[in-house]
Amino acid sequence: MTTTVTTRTGVLQGVQLQSGVTAFLGVPYALPPLGERRWRAPMPLPDSNELLSCRRFGYSAMQVEDPIEPSSLNAQSEDCLTLNVWTKTPGRGKRPVMVYIHGGAYFSGGSSDPLYDGANFAAAQDVVIVTINYRINIFGSLALSALPGGQDYREAGYLGLLDQIAALRWVKENIGEFGGDPDCITIFGESAGSASAALLSICPAAKGLFHRAICESGSIQLYKTESKGIPYATEFAEIMNCSSVQDLLEKTSDELIAGMKTLCDRHPFEVSNIFCPICDGTLLPEKPLRAWAEGAAKDIDIMIGTVDDEMNYFKFYFTGEQMPLFWREQAVFQFDSEVDMPAIEQAFATLHPELDLSVADDYIKLMGEMAFHVGSYLMAELQATYRPTYVYRFAYKSTNEGMGSCHAIEVPFVMKNLTTPNGLEFTGPNPPAHLADEMNATWFSFARTGRPEARGLGEPSWPPYSGETKGLMFIDDKTWEMRESIDDKNIEFFKPLYEQTIM
Repeated sequence: MTTTVTTRTGVLQGVQLQSGVTAFLGVPYALPPLGERRWRAPMPLPDSNELLSCRRFGYSAMQVEDPIEPSSLNAQSEDCLTLNVWTKTPGRGKRPVMVYIHGGAYFSGGSSDPLYDGANFAAAQDVVIVTINYRINIFGSLALSALPGGQDYREAGYLGLLDQIAALRWVKENIGEFGGDPDCITIFGESAGSASAALLSICPAAKGLFHRAICESGSIQLYKTESKGIPYATEFAEIMNCSSVQDLLEKTSDELIAGMKTLCDRHPFEVSNIFCPICDGTLLPEKPLRAWAEGAAKDIDIMIGTVDDEMNYFKFYFTGEQMPLFWREQAVFQFDSEVDMPAIEQAFATLHPELDLSVADDYIKLMGEMAFHVGSYLMAELQATYRPTYVYRFAYKSTNEGMGSCHAIEVPFVMKNLTTPNGLEFTGPNPPAHLADEMNATWFSFARTGRPEARGLGEPSWPPYSGETKGLMFIDDKTWEMRESIDDKNIEFFKPLYEQTIM
């Protein structure tokens, strides 16, 4: 059964699922960034009454194929600026809207990943779910400014964020036709999607397009300065035998991806940072965390959290012996000045005599604190001075050996997509369905009211974060429990490094 919705940019023909939810897939939200529009800011679609079939996902953004990222196995094209909408009753009511931004280190991923399918979420809650594609890797964040002709392409360094803003404008303008409330929009995402939500929360160009943000395992320090991006762009141009932006424009997308793969093979431990958006003071402040501290997100309701064993995810890509090499490169890149990792490691080992940093799993604990936990808690502490802010720690352990509570393990629970093959790679077989029910309902309650109300814990079930107690909601399959001062000594240990380098 098909259903149509009339928007400013076309009459969209969706498909009604057995659950009663109607899906509109592959909906264009901007002109295709093809030809001379490559490495240009997204352009709005013209008014149209054309009938568009929206029954299948659009193209994934151009990327290297990776079995860990199912969207990379979908058909790819530079013509990737599409979004997807799931709704129960198009055109009726004003339901909260939740817009999911996919992760993938700004390098890979896409909205066709089964983990992000919004059908089960929309069936379970009175909500309109949206997922979006945006340009990634060399197509979404390449510092072209230093190449001949590059001064006209400064926006190439943060096109992924500009695409996200364009998608949010389309949602704000059209979501009422799907039964959504344009004055109650929450953005949420994991990893790079989480970092995007944090950056959008301080971005002047995104003001008024959303009202709440949920940041899952990705803090605001996931960006790069122009000076850090230029050497990679220059090296990429050399790999492509190109001396100018115009030369690069003449290459096919497949040729560019092949060149990018060579670049990444040369810098295997830096891929997670090479393609972060550039903060050059134009779209974003040069110091995003400082802007956060100064209240740039003070009008946005924020929920933020991490999982217990974040860095275990990277076991998919690196051996235990490679983990220290990976993280040392990450740390030097992520912090604005050179960091003395051996000195930090020695001091951290003194702080935690129970750890042996020569053991891979113990070293991974250091990585998780420095890369994820402390940054998220510091963001919460700063935001809490302006607005009630909610913090969680997800601790359900995978039944797959060695994964623990790894990066992205909470996503299938939040989205109620527990049976997807890639979700089971995170959770292990037979994950607890009741935890998915609880997570999904709690995330929705935050989107609806700005307060996450965990099931069965009374009122108020989840008090906001306080800079004094540093309380957060500890979540696993057995309990939801408020805990105070978790990781307090680690926050104090790494806080000076954040203040000296990122702020």
